[in-house]
Amino acid sequence: MKDSVVRGRLLQLLYERRSEGSIPFGRLEQAVPPPGGMSRRDWLRAIAQLSEYGLIDWTPLEDKSGMGLLSGFAKINDFGVKVLEAGVEPPIQISIDESRRTTARQKQAPIAASTPQQERITDALEKMITAINQADVSQREKNEAKSLLRKLLSSKAAAKVLGAGAQSLAAKYFKR
Repeated sequence: MKDSVVRGRLLQLLYERRSEGSIPFGRLEQAVPPPGGMSRRDWLRAIAQLSEYGLIDWTPLEDKSGMGLLSGFAKINDFGVKVLEAGVEPPIQISIDESRRTTARQKQAPIAASTPQQERITDALEKMITAINQADVSQREKNEAKSLLRKLLSSKAAAKVLGAGAQSLAAKYFKR
């Protein structure tokens, strides 16, 4: 099964169960098993990828077995909801079951448009990214500065201040 399909199924599952809060995955009792036809390894890799790209909140648990087993709790965050409800472009390829996506959109209120202040801040950050790219410094220093910006843009604080602008900047400039 394609990785993008696994990510889409997982994101939709977390969306459908968002009222439950954080859901257990991995080697935990009552962990959500992968759907039929999907390997546990692919399922857990999808969790890691969705977390890395800021679509879900992931709280890992320490592996006491020493075998590198992934376990923890996941829940969809505001950005993940916007990808499903408002069609915001995700920073990683995700195949969405359109019949479920349409149902999700019908049940939810529309996402608010950016405020003028959010747009000004987003524009300023975009100019900053451009300036970093054009700066007369080493590639290592540019990467370090962009890494800090990527971290800022993926934070909950940036999501609150910028709304969808934070995710759109991250998707536009920091795709991997």
